[in-house]
Amino acid sequence: MTYHTNPFRLLISPKETLFKLREAERLRSHWLWTVLLLVAFCLVYAALGWAGAGTETLNQLRTNYTGSEYESAKFSFIIGRLVFGLVLGLLLIFVVSLVFYLFYEIPYQKLVIIQLSVGVIFLLEALTWLVLLLAAGLEWNRSPFSLGVLADLFTDRPWVISLFGAISLFQLFILYFQSRCLRVLFPVKRWHAGAVVSINFICYILLLTLFGGIGNKIVAFIFA
Repeated sequence: MTYHTNPFRLLISPKETLFKLREAERLRSHWLWTVLLLVAFCLVYAALGWAGAGTETLNQLRTNYTGSEYESAKFSFIIGRLVFGLVLGLLLIFVVSLVFYLFYEIPYQKLVIIQLSVGVIFLLEALTWLVLLLAAGLEWNRSPFSLGVLADLFTDRPWVISLFGAISLFQLFILYFQSRCLRVLFPVKRWHAGAVVSINFICYILLLTLFGGIGNKIVAFIFA
């Protein structure tokens, strides 16, 4: 059986599509979708940089620079966000697939196909950040779809808000989706799949919080 990769189909009709993926002997189009998704990550995160996502420190120092200096700095930031999007996409598709491969006897390419669908969800969440930023000036960690909104009511510590902001409805759906896919492709107990997926997610939110704090300090250091 030949499986023709389509990340959207796996999200829309997972039961039927996962059965076909499990039984497939040949996989088609997964590398094409990988390239397309990585390009989409670059474009979406570059757009977030252009819209000003994560540039709080830079915006605070805007009055200290001429227009051309500020625009040059912002262009560099956009390139940085583009590279960040590419790295995030590579980690999400290949490294997370490798982690699952180490735990379960599932062909690596099939795990990559699952992560392509996860990448689509990541991009949908990033697009909601972009819309919220342009429409209401809300940063990603204060999205109404995340716990960052609640954290903002009780503390003003950026790292706490970022930590809770990474826990969103999109990410919770990803946890459910990954766990379900693993259990269909490999006879594993629900708690075991849930534990492996949850550990991955915890590493993700810790890294996101860490890099967010480092990014602001780098901007402050360069432009102070």
